Amino acid sequence: MTNKFKMPFSPFTGVNHHGQSIIFGGALLENEKEETFEWLFKHFLKCMFDKYPNAIITDQDKAMGNAIKRMFPNTRHRFCSWHIRKHETEHLRPYVSRYSDFQETHRKWVNSDTIEQFEATWEDMRIKYELESNCWISDMYNQRIHWAKPFLKDIFFAGMTTTGRSESINSFFDGFVNSKTMLNEFVVQYDKVVESRRATEEDEDFKTMNSRPVLSSVHPIEAKAGQCYTRKMFDTFKKEWTEAITNLSHNTLTKTTEESTYKVGQLDVDKKYWRIVTFRSLNQVSVTCSCSMYETNGILCKHSLYVMKKKNVQELPSHYILPRWTLGARYKLGSVSIGLGEINNENGVSAYTLFCVRLNFTKLIEQSRNSPSEIQKLNSMLINLLDDQANRKKSVSSENASQSFCMGVSQVDMMSQLSVCDPLGPTTTKGRPKLTIRIKSSLEAPKKRTCSYCQGFGHYATSCSKRKADESLQET
Repeated sequence: MTNKFKMPFSPFTGVNHHGQSIIFGGALLENEKEETFEWLFKHFLKCMFDKYPNAIITDQDKAMGNAIKRMFPNTRHRFCSWHIRKHETEHLRPYVSRYSDFQETHRKWVNSDTIEQFEATWEDMRIKYELESNCWISDMYNQRIHWAKPFLKDIFFAGMTTTGRSESINSFFDGFVNSKTMLNEFVVQYDKVVESRRATEEDEDFKTMNSRPVLSSVHPIEAKAGQCYTRKMFDTFKKEWTEAITNLSHNTLTKTTEESTYKVGQLDVDKKYWRIVTFRSLNQVSVTCSCSMYETNGILCKHSLYVMKKKNVQELPSHYILPRWTLGARYKLGSVSIGLGEINNENGVSAYTLFCVRLNFTKLIEQSRNSPSEIQKLNSMLINLLDDQANRKKSVSSENASQSFCMGVSQVDMMSQLSVCDPLGPTTTKGRPKLTIRIKSSLEAPKKRTCSYCQGFGHYATSCSKRKADESLQET
C-alpha cells in the first residue's frame, strides 16, 4: 500500500524451473475485504484458463482464507511460516517466562515428523501447561492443517514455505515504480517488470544449454542429475549428494528381499533426529524418507540418496526427476518437430533449435542403448552424415580456391598490360600552407630550466648567482 492511492498491490508469485521468482499476475485492489479477494481469485482463474493452483501460500488473513476456501476448494492453503514465527515471539513469551521447559516442548511439537507424534505432544502440552481453549496456541492447533509439517508432507510447494518471494517481487518493483507513479504509468512499468523477469529466465536457460555441470564424484547418479536438471537445480541436488556421500551413517531397522528400512543421519547429531528411509526394489526402485523433501521440494534428499548409493543403484530413476526442474518445463519434451523455416532463418540457428536437436539425438541414443545392432546402425548413419558434411565442405573450399585462382590470373594478365608512370607534377592539397610552422606538442617543445633556489628560469640551482651570493655572505 505504498502507492499514491493506498491501493493494496497483490502479485501472484511462483517459481520457475531455475528456482527463480516469477510473476503469474497481479492486481491493484480497492480494499482487503472478502468479496474483493473473491473477485481477485475469480479473475485469476479466468487468466489461467480455469487451471486451479495445487497449493497457495498466504499470511493468516481471515478474509483471504475464506475467499480461498470458496474459490479454490481443492487447493491446499498454507500459512506463511515467517509470519507464524513472528507471532510466536509475541504470544509465547508469557509461557516461556513461566515454564523453563516450555520452549523446548513447543519446538518438539512444531517439528513433529508424524501426525500421531504431533497430536500426542499437543495433548501433553495442553495438560501440562494448562493451555486455555481460546488462547493463541489453541487457535493455531485448530488451524494445524494450514501450517503443521505432518499435514503438508504430501503437497508439492517447490521449496517454498513463506510469502517471501512475493515480498521480494514487491521490492523488485521498487526499481520501476514509486509512490507517485500514476495508474496508467504503472501498467506500462508492470509490463517492463515482467519482461525483465523473463529476460532473467532466458539468460539462465542459455547458461544451462551452453555449460556442463561440474561433478563432485564419478558416480552415475550424479552424472544423470547433471544431464537432466537445470544449472541452478543441479546445484541444489549436488549439495544433497555431497552430504550423502560424506557425512551420513545408518542403522538397519528391518531388511527383507523386497523392502529395507534404515535410520539415516549424521554421526554428530542425536539419533532421535535421524530420518527413517524405506527402500523398495520389487518392480522399480522406490525410496521414501520421513523428511519428505522429495514430496514437497521435488529433489531427493540426502538420506534417500545415501540409501540408494548403499544399495548400489547405478542410475537416478527417471520417475524421481521432475520435468519442472528441467528445461522441459519451458521447452516441451517428447516428439519435437522443427520446421525448415525455423532452422534456416536469417539469424542462424537458434538456441531453442539446438536444444530440440540435441534432445532428439539424446532420446535416440537412450532408446537404442540396449540393442547393439541399433547402436551400430545409428553409428553408421552418423559416420555417413559426417563424411557427407566433410566432402561438402571440401568441395566448397576447393570451389572458392579455384575462383580466387582465376581472379588472381586475370589480375596478373591485366597488370602486364599496364604501365605505371610518375605523376606530372605536384598536386594541390587541402593541407596547411608551406610557409606556416607546425605547432609542436608539449612533449616536443624544449623544456625550460627552472632554479629550485630562486625559482628563476634559464639556469639550475648549481649555477644560480643569487645562491652563490648568499653563500658568500654567510661565510663572511
